[in-house]
Amino acid sequence: MTTVTAQGGLAPFDDWIGRWDAQTPSEPSELRAWQLEQAWRIAENLARDNPFFRPRCVLPAGRDAADFRSLPVMTKADVVADCDLAPPYGSRTVAAPSELRHIVQTSGTSGRGTEVYALDAGDEAAIFRAEAVGFWWAGVRPGTRVLLTLPVSLAAAGQWYRGGLSLIGANVLCAGSYSTEAKAELLFRFRAEVVVGTPSYLQKLAAAAEVLGDLENLGVTSIIVAGEGYGLDWARRIERRWRGAVLYEQYGCTERIMAWACPRGVLGEDGLGVLHVPPELAYWEVLDIETHEPVSDGEYGELVSTPLRADASPLLRFATGDRVEYVAAGSCNCGRPLPGIRAGGVRRADAMLKIRGVNVWPEAFDAALFSVEGVVEYRGRVTCSDEGEAINIEIETAGNADEAETACSVREAVRLATGLRATVSVVSPGTIVGSVPPGFVKVSRWIDLRATTASRTDALAPVAGSKAGEP
Repeated sequence: MTTVTAQGGLAPFDDWIGRWDAQTPSEPSELRAWQLEQAWRIAENLARDNPFFRPRCVLPAGRDAADFRSLPVMTKADVVADCDLAPPYGSRTVAAPSELRHIVQTSGTSGRGTEVYALDAGDEAAIFRAEAVGFWWAGVRPGTRVLLTLPVSLAAAGQWYRGGLSLIGANVLCAGSYSTEAKAELLFRFRAEVVVGTPSYLQKLAAAAEVLGDLENLGVTSIIVAGEGYGLDWARRIERRWRGAVLYEQYGCTERIMAWACPRGVLGEDGLGVLHVPPELAYWEVLDIETHEPVSDGEYGELVSTPLRADASPLLRFATGDRVEYVAAGSCNCGRPLPGIRAGGVRRADAMLKIRGVNVWPEAFDAALFSVEGVVEYRGRVTCSDEGEAINIEIETAGNADEAETACSVREAVRLATGLRATVSVVSPGTIVGSVPPGFVKVSRWIDLRATTASRTDALAPVAGSKAGEP
């Protein structure tokens, strides 16, 4: 099917709802019922035929959403253990080797091992189609020059982005293996119209590009971020830094669920917008972390995924560990009848910090820090010494910012937002942004060092390069 979009051109799919099959329902309640029906079909097949799921999956008598929630969830540990016991793909993978088209694996940087997933032709097509929907919403058209700053490797993102862009017919510059300076040179040489990377890396790339010339005349129309959370003020600043390019976001995980900003971008009239989930890829749930019941519109929960097309390496109710804000269908100003999650708001469910008895999510610090004019980036540490727990925040400021005044404003913003006092130090320009590694490396702004600093008396010593700031 093809539809004419508001931006012009023919989409190879139904642009309004992001479906490739005309038989996929478009009305929200019908779509949800269809997704659940597909998920039950998968569960029945796996419980009957799959050697991994057969002993683990006892099906209830009913077939409604509550019955589906009675099925056990899978975790990263389950997949890693299966791959270790039946290498390389696990006992879940029963497809013949001749049917496999490519392999993806998680990074294993958490120290909990590596998940491995095999994809057959149908799995690959489903992923590429969902990626194409989001890239089309972000303004990519046949021939659009796209700079991919992440490597095309065994990690899912590079392979899947490349496949989705190729499906549209984009002109892709695969620059993941190049240095940041070389990427900036490619940006000017080929005049890429779309740039893709993590939020922290796009700041680093902007700094490198600004050395070569004015970004205003570069012609970048869309910047697409993935992999890290951010706040409203940060989103506004990154658009200004890229001279008015529209900011888009993609949420995706190797376990086969993704969400994309609609053509409006992530900045809505009332704040951060919505990432819509392409309808044919997964049956997904957002569940309260304590009760495991579905959350309501505007509430937070853990994202659980059952891919509707993952035949080679199937999954059933995979608990992603990602905490998201659920947004009901019709809540986005674009009017699309698709539910989704809040842009910028994906965080790990275990990322909450309990400091001096106060529970604080990292996004509260993000909102406080980036509300202060002049703050470009920051890093935070929580330490413990004989004097108790302490918060140490390093900030990088814009070149024209008054460092002492900015540090004072940051301390006050953190105190008002969290009730906690922090030591704030200002580091040299480029110290934090320049330290971001190339590629698709997800950078955490916070490090909890309490376990390693509890017996140290020098835990609050300023790091090299700090210039100002006292509590």
